[in-house]
Amino acid sequence: MDNTDLRPLGAGEILDRAVTLYVRRFVAIVSVLAVVTVPLLLIEMLVAPGRVQVFADLGGLLQAGGDPGKVRAATAAVMRDSHWTGTLLGFNLGAAIVRVLMWNALLVVVASAHGGLRTALGDAYFRAARCWLAQLVVAVVYVALAAIAAVPLLLAYLAVIVVVIGVSFTHSVPLTATVGIVLGVALLAVAVGVMAWLLMAYELAAVAVATETSNPVTAVETALRRALGRTTRWRTLLAGLVLLAVIYGAAIPIGIAAALVGLVAHEPVLTVAVTGVGNVVLEGLTAAFVVVFALDVRVRREGLDLAALVEAPA
Repeated sequence: MDNTDLRPLGAGEILDRAVTLYVRRFVAIVSVLAVVTVPLLLIEMLVAPGRVQVFADLGGLLQAGGDPGKVRAATAAVMRDSHWTGTLLGFNLGAAIVRVLMWNALLVVVASAHGGLRTALGDAYFRAARCWLAQLVVAVVYVALAAIAAVPLLLAYLAVIVVVIGVSFTHSVPLTATVGIVLGVALLAVAVGVMAWLLMAYELAAVAVATETSNPVTAVETALRRALGRTTRWRTLLAGLVLLAVIYGAAIPIGIAAALVGLVAHEPVLTVAVTGVGNVVLEGLTAAFVVVFALDVRVRREGLDLAALVEAPA
C-alpha cells in the first residue's frame, strides 16, 4: 500500500483494508505468530497434559445427549482437566509475557506492510525486543485502568441488586423481574462498552510503541488523547466493539471445531492443532484491523495524510 494513500476511512473501508492487508502478507504474519505459538503449545502439553484433554471432554459432553450419567461423567472430566495448578498458572504468566513480544513483532510486520514495506522475521523480532519492556509497561497500565474502571461497575451492580430487592418488597414478581432485566441489560451494555473502549485504547498504545515511540508513558498518553478525541472517541468505542465481536465470535466456532475433532478423532493433539491454527488466523486478522484503525485515527486527529504528502519527494 502507498504511504500517500492516507485519508479518513469509513468503517467498511477499514475492514476491507485490514482483510486485504492480511491476505497480502499472510505468510509473513503467520510466520511471526508460529514462532511463538507452536513452542508455547508444545510446552503447555508437557506442563499441563490434562489441558490437552479439555476439548475431547467437551466433545464427550456433546455426545452425552440427555443421558444424566454421561452428562455428569463428561462434566466431571471437563472440571478435572481444566483445573488450574500452580505450574499452569506460572506457565500462563510466562506465556503472556512472551506473547507481548510476539504481538509487538506482529504489529511491526503489519505496520510495515501497510506502508508498502517488507520486514524480515528476524528484524521484526529484533525491533520488537528493543521495546518489549515498554509494551509490558503499557499492558500493566491498561490492566490497572481496567481494574479502576471495574470499581464503579461493581458498585453499580450492587446498587442494581439493592433496587431489585427493594422493588420485590412492594411490587409483583413480573414487575420485579422486568426491572431486574432492564437494569441488568443496561449495566451489561455499559460494562461491555467500557471494556471495548479500553481494549481499543490499549491497542492504540501498543501500535504507538511498535511504530512511533519506545517510551511507554508517551505511548499511553498519546493513545488516550487519540481515543478521547472529539472525532474519534465514538469510533474507538465502535472499533472496540467490532474487535470484541470478532474475538469472541471466532472463539465459539474454533472451540466447537476442536471439540468435534476430539469427539471424532479421539486424538487430543489434533484438538490442540485446530485451536492453534484457529488462534493464529484470528490474531493475524486482529492485528491487521488494529493497525489500520490506528493509522486512521492518526489521519483524523493529526492530518497524517497531509504530512505524508508534504514529506513525499517531488
